[in-house]
Amino acid sequence: MVKGRFIMNPFTELALSGNDHSQLETLAKTLIMSNLEKYLAYQDEKIKGVVDPLRWKLYKQHQGVTIYVERPGCTSCSEHVSGNDLPLIRGIGNVEGKLDDLMYGLVSPTLEMMRVKASYVEDFSGAAVLDSIVEPSLEDPFQALVVKWMEIDIPFASTSLVKNRDYVYIDATGFVRTKNGERLAYHLMHSVNFPKTPDLPNRIRGKLSSVAFWRQTGPNAIEFFGTAVMDPVGAMTKLIAVPTIGGLFFSTLKYAFCGQMKKLTFMLDKKYAESKLQGIPQRKNVCVTCSSPMTGRRLGNFGKSNHTCKLCCGFRKVTFCASCISESTRMSSSTTARTQLVASGTNIQGQTNSRMHLFDLSDSIHSNSIVYEY
Repeated sequence: MVKGRFIMNPFTELALSGNDHSQLETLAKTLIMSNLEKYLAYQDEKIKGVVDPLRWKLYKQHQGVTIYVERPGCTSCSEHVSGNDLPLIRGIGNVEGKLDDLMYGLVSPTLEMMRVKASYVEDFSGAAVLDSIVEPSLEDPFQALVVKWMEIDIPFASTSLVKNRDYVYIDATGFVRTKNGERLAYHLMHSVNFPKTPDLPNRIRGKLSSVAFWRQTGPNAIEFFGTAVMDPVGAMTKLIAVPTIGGLFFSTLKYAFCGQMKKLTFMLDKKYAESKLQGIPQRKNVCVTCSSPMTGRRLGNFGKSNHTCKLCCGFRKVTFCASCISESTRMSSSTTARTQLVASGTNIQGQTNSRMHLFDLSDSIHSNSIVYEY
């Protein structure tokens, strides 16, 4: 992941109107709710315990997540998002972690947050934030709706044989509740187009529509369900679309870890700020875990310092003890996110209405400045 490829904006300013924002919120609501119906239908299918092999072909499995591709010519399918026979892709499975940690690692409404997320997840090679419609608030720290641009590297793109694909899309994150009150996290990515987002040189503008849901099923277990369709445009459509969506779905395995690392970074920044004001605390020269005396080197461990892991002998940039890691793991991700919002002072007031807009607008969508893909 090249940090320098996260740029401010490859286009001129969108300057979207309030009506444009409302239309995009309506679009997000419609897509989330329609895909929620698919998720609930999947829950009914899951009771049977068998994925329909006549409809779904196994593509790949990895660490508890399985990707299926809809078979061509499936007559039983009523979920086609487009009429050009693009493959419908489904991801299901279970991942470790807590739902709030996952969302803390996933939500990225700013360029800097996208950089942090990409350093752990590596889900795309270049990106930019084009416009912010709904920003996280103290009431809903993981609720966001943002217009983004991203570029995904394709093998052999460095040659003249193929070109990278890029996408302009709305990115929505947040929570929704089912009729029985169950809390689900969601992530929507859906292509849109604007007059001020023309095709960029040496890239092919693709289209995608993807929605993922997660729910907590145990103290450290999360169920994942996602559906997507992608049109990378041009030749080798299926060869590009399926691996790309598969990579995005497998990224769900890293979101909770990303959230935990962000909490650890938050603790480090907080302690560093405190040490500048109060000085570094004087502690006894003993191990904080086992209380054994600490020395720089020990007999029989020549070449191993306190900055190397005692299991693999590898060097560590920053050394954390088990108790601090445990403390950061137990920290509330939502509380941490709210604390950071207060510290940044960025639009933390007046955002509660945005959530109501997202779920209470009418279903009519009309706009001359926005083209909704699929």
